[in-house]
Amino acid sequence: MLTVTEMMASGIAILLFMAMFLSIARWSTKRSERAEQRRLEAEDQAKQLEAERVRVHKEKIALADNGHLTTQLELAEMNEAKHPKEAVYWYERAAEQDSIDGIKGILRVCEQYSDELITQDKHRYWQNAFDAHNGDEQAEYEQGIALFEGFGIASNMDKGIQLIEHAANKRCFRAQMFLAQWYRSSENPMADNEKAKMWESRAERINLDGESK
Repeated sequence: MLTVTEMMASGIAILLFMAMFLSIARWSTKRSERAEQRRLEAEDQAKQLEAERVRVHKEKIALADNGHLTTQLELAEMNEAKHPKEAVYWYERAAEQDSIDGIKGILRVCEQYSDELITQDKHRYWQNAFDAHNGDEQAEYEQGIALFEGFGIASNMDKGIQLIEHAANKRCFRAQMFLAQWYRSSENPMADNEKAKMWESRAERINLDGESK
C-alpha cells in the first residue's frame, strides 16, 4: 500500500501536470486569438486599401471624362499591356485634343495588337494626323478631308477646312483645288467667289511650275 507521503506526492504531481496542461492550453488559445486578430486586421487593411484604390480610380475616370489630358494618358498607359481596347479609348480621347502622345499611343497599340481594335478609316485618320504633325502636307489634306466628310472620325467641317487651308498654304495642289471648288459650292454658306479664284490661281501656278503635290 502507498504511504500517505507517497499519495501526497502523487497528488501534487497530478496537480502540477494539470496546471501545466491548463497553462499550455491558455497560451495556445491566446496565440490562436492573436493570430486571428492579426488576420482580421490584415483583411480589414486590405479592404481599406482596395476601397481607396477604387475611389482614386473613379476620381481619375471622372477627371479623364472631363477632358483632363494628363489623366487620359495615364489611364491609357495603365491599360496598354492588358486592356488594349481601353487603352485605345483613352489615347483617342487625348488625341482628340491634338495630343501627339495620344496619336502615337493609338498607332502603337494597334500595331502591337491588331488594327481590328479600330476601323481602317479611323486608323488611316490617325496615321494621317501623325504624318501631318511631322510636316506632311498631303497627310494634313487627307486628315482635313476625313474631318470634313466624317471618315473615321466625327465630322467637324470647320476644323477640316482649317487643316485643308493649312495644307494648301504649304503648296498642296489637291488642297488648293478643293478650296477653289468649295468656295464656289452652293452648299457652302460662306461661299466666296474671290477666295475661289485666289485658290484656283495658286493651284494653276503650282501646276505650271510642275510642283503639284
